[in-house]
Amino acid sequence: MRVIIVILIVTAFFQAKCQVPIGQWRTHLPYSSAINVECAGDKIYCLSTGGLFVYSLADNSTTILSKINGLSDVTIGTIKFIPEENTLVIGYDNGNIDLIQNNTIYNISDIYRKPIISSKKINNINYINGTTYLSCGFGIVVLDVDKKEIKDTYFIGDNGTYIEVNEMCTDNTYLYAATSSGIYKALLNDTYLVNYANWSVVTNINNNNKKFSNIVYFDGHLITLYNDNGWDKDTVYTYENNSWAIYDTSFKNVQNITVSYNKLLVTSYYSISTQSSYKGAKDYYYSFVPSFSSLPMDAEYSGDGTIWIADNNSGLVWLKPGEWTYSHTYPNGPNKKNAVSIVAGKNEVFATLGGHDISWGNLWQSGQIFWFKDQKWNTLTSSQIPELGPAIDLSEIAINPNNPSHVFFGSYGGGVLELNNGNFVALYDYTNSSLQTIIPNDKYYIRIGGLAFDQDENLWVTNSGNQNNINMLSVKKANGQWKGFSTFNEMLSFDISKIVIDKNNTKWIILPRGRGLFAFNENGTIDNTNDDNKKYISVSDENGDIIANDIYSIAVDKDGIVWVGTNKGVPFFYNPENVFDGTNFYAQQVKIPNENPGQANYLLEAETVTAIAIDGANKKWFGTETGGVFLMSVDGTQEILHFTKENSPLLSNSIISIAIEPVSGEVFFATDNGIISYRATATEPEENFHNVTVFPNPVRPGYNGTIAINGLISNADVKISDIVGNVVYQTKSEGGQATWNGRNFSGERVKTGVYLVFCTNDDGSKTYATKILFIN
Repeated sequence: MRVIIVILIVTAFFQAKCQVPIGQWRTHLPYSSAINVECAGDKIYCLSTGGLFVYSLADNSTTILSKINGLSDVTIGTIKFIPEENTLVIGYDNGNIDLIQNNTIYNISDIYRKPIISSKKINNINYINGTTYLSCGFGIVVLDVDKKEIKDTYFIGDNGTYIEVNEMCTDNTYLYAATSSGIYKALLNDTYLVNYANWSVVTNINNNNKKFSNIVYFDGHLITLYNDNGWDKDTVYTYENNSWAIYDTSFKNVQNITVSYNKLLVTSYYSISTQSSYKGAKDYYYSFVPSFSSLPMDAEYSGDGTIWIADNNSGLVWLKPGEWTYSHTYPNGPNKKNAVSIVAGKNEVFATLGGHDISWGNLWQSGQIFWFKDQKWNTLTSSQIPELGPAIDLSEIAINPNNPSHVFFGSYGGGVLELNNGNFVALYDYTNSSLQTIIPNDKYYIRIGGLAFDQDENLWVTNSGNQNNINMLSVKKANGQWKGFSTFNEMLSFDISKIVIDKNNTKWIILPRGRGLFAFNENGTIDNTNDDNKKYISVSDENGDIIANDIYSIAVDKDGIVWVGTNKGVPFFYNPENVFDGTNFYAQQVKIPNENPGQANYLLEAETVTAIAIDGANKKWFGTETGGVFLMSVDGTQEILHFTKENSPLLSNSIISIAIEPVSGEVFFATDNGIISYRATATEPEENFHNVTVFPNPVRPGYNGTIAINGLISNADVKISDIVGNVVYQTKSEGGQATWNGRNFSGERVKTGVYLVFCTNDDGSKTYATKILFIN
């Protein structure tokens, strides 16, 4: 068990209001899709598909709770507040448990660490007669909240086998468990419930061996939900006069059944029904937020009679007694967490969900764009832009280098969508461009594999799956005209994927499914195909031995070197200008000495590298399939950072895409469990000192983080002095940013006062000065 002190208000400020300090993290997750709500005095805890947040009745603020501020894990299955213990119990999908008591978090990891060949997900938490029961994917766990330890485990399936338990209750004689294979019961006062033989299946109910997802005891009666996983197929049963019968035929598509303040709450699609007595009159709650359809998932009353609702569209919703208008709140974030592509421009970040399956077929994800601007996420759907309807499976993004609000999105089925400042410009398909469909006259099979701008503002597009070999590469010229390039027999593939463009204007295209790379250069004459250069590339070393042709990512660094992410690490092409003439052209690998004298390993040779991003100082961020994310030095020989789910707030070790916002240096990681960002030290350098900023400024008492001096030219020399000219610190910028820990050369924190910051380039021809106010 570990203890972590949590100071919630500080994280709330950095999560929602402004950019984060250097070295800090923040999540970007969908908090509007709420699924669970718990009232805890003056705090209301709300669980969403993106994570947990708390609403304060004292100041009407919302605060995100995550690994960043002390939680032990990421994917939460359920929450339960126990007033008698003044404790919020958090159950995770992997069996981990957190207890929050008076802003202190206690972790109980016994289930998580135990080898169980079954789901460890904690589905529900019930407090029954002073005992806390966890309904788990394998059985029942008894939790001692006072001692903060596991007290017992019950495997109640046939012959003591695993069985998924969904909820528990008691009628003060028996203990009941709603499971995936019927309802089980045992005597409440049985002292040997660990013996599976003391549990029996309730057989006198319809579908007695099927899934029951809820069971409660209300007004002297058992009520349970049979879940058939079909529309209008579920049934609410009750135990009455020694037999089971349907409680109410009007209850359909039920999401949850709870008892709160002696009321029965039945949460269904679109509405909530409450009853004060068994089969009594119903009150209904519906149409919570006018601009969204109501999709309640859970509900609970607080002591003052307010109903609190976890709604899958509107987050945390509530209605106070005597009022007619609902209120709602949730932390800002994209409305989905499974982004497959993320790209950053100046002060803006774009992300999409979609992509393709492992067979390179469609997922049929609706077109949605997540747009981060002014420290706020906006979600664009077909409701705002009807043309997003046919733009299914959006998976590629290209930002106009001269206008960060002018963005193109590649659909794996619907062509190319063009937006400017969030407004629709055009949707390009086979009727208005050189793009091709793999099924004649079908606009839903124009599969875009990659997008990239060249230095002349021409947009290059790979068009995958075209078995006629027509226009597999297209370009939308800066003047708006389209041109297609065909008969690429050298590709040896109908599937083509991501594209990057190097300093020589050569297009490097990934050929997926282990087929290597393809290079193309039109020699500056788009309309003259006679002088085009094209070549198939196997990623091989100087001896012609293949390093790896199973390629997942590619990037060009600031020196023009092409880095290739494969299933065997990261080879690179040092001299890409020689790609077509064959002279001295082959892939190389970075050797990193290991613990054995005279021996070395190749860079990330045991990892599948799924994402590459180059920061403002030319350092490399490598995202991997299972090993988290690495920050390596400019030449790749030194590991600077290695973040994993285990050693950092990273949401998952499976990295899908990486983007670096150039002004702040904030690095965004799209994982298979959502988006999270980390503010690093390097930013893109400026040509001149014209927009130098310091953050934070002033430096207030209690701040012990890194101070960032941003907007610098590359490799700037930075000196910091007190007001009389005594230099207290000196450093060089990383890209366009220098950092200071607030201490002098002796390691002492500087005194209160104004400090001068002097910036200059190597020869002193460019200079700049600014100030920092330091308050102790």
